[in-house]
Amino acid sequence: MKKIRYSIMFAFLIIAGCTHVGTHQAGPKISASQYELIHWMTRYYQNPSPNEFINWLQQLSAEGLLRNEKKQFPFLGFAATVFNINADKVSEWIKVIDSFPKQDKKTILVALWLSDTKESRDALSDTVHKKVLQGHNYFHFDMQQPPPNLNEIDKYWGFLDIQWGRFLASGSEEPIVQIVSILEFASFSGSRKKYPDPKTKEEKWAIINEALYKTAMRSLRSNCKIHPRVLEICEQIYKEKRFSPLAQKSLESILIEMRPQLTTQVVS
Repeated sequence: MKKIRYSIMFAFLIIAGCTHVGTHQAGPKISASQYELIHWMTRYYQNPSPNEFINWLQQLSAEGLLRNEKKQFPFLGFAATVFNINADKVSEWIKVIDSFPKQDKKTILVALWLSDTKESRDALSDTVHKKVLQGHNYFHFDMQQPPPNLNEIDKYWGFLDIQWGRFLASGSEEPIVQIVSILEFASFSGSRKKYPDPKTKEEKWAIINEALYKTAMRSLRSNCKIHPRVLEICEQIYKEKRFSPLAQKSLESILIEMRPQLTTQVVS
């Protein structure tokens, strides 16, 4: 059975012992300095400060938080978006990034590749950078091809974490729309109970899709509580009826939980 990638990503997702962004529910303790780095990222969209970005990257590297590729999906979404929005700064930033340890630099360059701007392509055309990006990467990205549209990446491999990272960098609607789109898998609810010993490919995929749906619901519920902007976007999506009745019903259940006093307004 195909495994869905749910990032542990404790360095970026866990604050005060609970996950606010991303898909995993628990993780190891973090230091005070790591807490500050996490906090900077999770609140960035509220007051974007690109001039602090390169210093933030340096601190992440110093804390060892960029070394493990398995934990970097949210970072990729976040950094790719910052690079994209601030493409004019890439030529200066790359000079500092080149001083990072090889594995840290590789992770950052993958994010730069995902940003898909002329400036990023120019920076990555350098032979040294091409060499760093050669070979296998945990993210299943083919670095010899143009970068994928982040709305269309594999939904079973880091999709939700990348979307949350994109949101934290921009506060924009599109990543939340992509996350809410997973609620279309509500039709697979109960598959684990229905198929306790799955035999067919269809039964196995039904269980995977149910797990992805539950993860999307959990992350939306958590982040609606923490980020008013997420709640605002979800309310707008619901009001505009962008998805199927079944997905809308799932979103409705979150909104009513967030604002019980608005029950009649949401349901009407």
